[in-house]
Formats: sequence, structure tokens, C-alpha cells
Amino acid sequence: MFLRINHTTEYWYRQPVELTPHWLRLAPRSSPGLLVLRSDVTLSSNGAVRWNLDAEGAILGKATFPDMTDRLLITSDLLLEQKINDPFDFLLDERALHLPISYSEREITHLAPYLVQADESSSAELKDLLRPFLNGVSAVPSTLGTLTSLCRAIPALFRYIVRHEEGIRTCEQTIQIGEGTCRDFAHLFIEAARSLGIAARYVSGYLCSSPDGTGGDAHTHGWCELYLPGAGWRGFDPTNGILAGGHHVAVAVSLAAGDIPPVEGSYCGEAGLCLAHEVSISARELLPGEEL
Repeated sequence: MFLRINHTTEYWYRQPVELTPHWLRLAPRSSPGLLVLRSDVTLSSNGAVRWNLDAEGAILGKATFPDMTDRLLITSDLLLEQKINDPFDFLLDERALHLPISYSEREITHLAPYLVQADESSSAELKDLLRPFLNGVSAVPSTLGTLTSLCRAIPALFRYIVRHEEGIRTCEQTIQIGEGTCRDFAHLFIEAARSLGIAARYVSGYLCSSPDGTGGDAHTHGWCELYLPGAGWRGFDPTNGILAGGHHVAVAVSLAAGDIPPVEGSYCGEAGLCLAHEVSISARELLPGEEL
């Protein structure tokens, strides 16, 4: 199937301002099953962008702007071919079939940062949350069964909200309040996975809608990836209670949720000069026969 993603970010300023360099996380890398057919980024204000890879191997652009301006426009146009539709198309190594899973020494060397819990204040709440998923009929919990059950339960237990402020809530706050954003739920799932000894990281990208209009977001989406021996990094979307599949397009990954906005930058000058900020996103699967 083919996916088209259009992402527009626009700022208006009270007077012409000098722009600092802006960091752009808008373009995914081609990967097994995902082919990037087109990736065009255009900038106003005579802006120029240089592309590199960040520490996680994701594509990172540094945009610079030589002219002062009272308006900044950044547009991204992506055309992708997705050939993988079954998120369960993998085989776990025997050492990963049941909890606790076992990592090799080499894996631990690379995965160590993704195994450390960052939200230690919420350990009691996480234990209470996980208890029903670990105390099943089997004395040795199934890894995939536990993770998929927890992933499905989060949208049933918590209400999804849109919150535009920066930052994430602690697991304790999300559990007590009973609601959160996609990045809050991703953080909750990451901390839960790490408490079980599973390496986990945050993913930012897009969730494309189906041709019938179901699914998808009019904004960027956040979920998480877990490293499972035999399967590698596998996406889990706790906001929707599913494994990341063909409609999920990962753009960037990070150790913590909320660290990788698609556009990051500022201007030189006093506070309050930015009059407005608007983001428009269309992410959808193309209809059969639709022009690419």
C-alpha cells in the first residue's frame, strides 16, 4: 500500500525576527518493508536545510535562515510504499518467550540505557497496574501475551486527551488522573516494560488513516518500541491498544517520551513576539489507483 503524509508548520511574528537554527524530524528512513518514494521539505525565508543522522540513526535536518522574517513556513511532503501489514510477522527466540526474558552480554551493552527506569517515584503504581497481567494461570508469564494484554488494556482503563503543553506526566499522575496523551501512555508503557526487564524506547511519527477514513491522526503520534530477542525492536501503540503496523510511520526515536518534536527552534528577541503557531497534518493510505 501507498501512504501520503503532508505536514505544514507555520509561525507568525509581531515584527521581523532573526530565526535560530531549527531542527527538523520530518522524514523517515527506508527500512525493511518501508520504501521512501518521495521526501520533499520546503522552507520560507530563504531557508536551507542540511540532513544528517542523529545518535539513534534517524534523519535529522538542521534548517538555517539568513533573512529576518515575520512569517515562517515549513512544509513536508512524503510518499511511502509500505509492504509490511502484519505486525505479528516475527518469531521470538526461546529466551524471549516467557518473562523474564534474557539478553546476551552484547545486547545488554547496547540496550543498557533503555533498561533503566526514569520514573522511580511511580514504582508502586506500576506494580499495582501490572499485577493482574502477571498473576495469570501460568507461573511463567508469556512475554507477548503479557505485553499485548497490557497494551490493549490501556485505552480501556484510561481516557485519551489532547494536551498541547510540553512535557509528560509521571506514571503515577496518569494512573491517578485516569487520562493522558499518546506520549503519556507511551511513557507509561515504556516504564512498565522496563520494570519487567525489557528494553524500551519512545517513537515519534505518524499514524495514517485507512481509505475508509478510520484511524489516523491530524497531528503527530507517539508510541514505543520494545527490544525482543529474535524480533528486534517492535512497536507497541498503547494509545490504540495495538502493535504498530503498516499505518504507523516511525520518524524518530529517543530514550524518553517527548524529547523529539518534529520541528524544534526559536527566534532571537523578547518573549511574546510570536503571534500564532499552526500545524496542519494529513496522513493517509492512498486509494487503489489514486495518483501517486
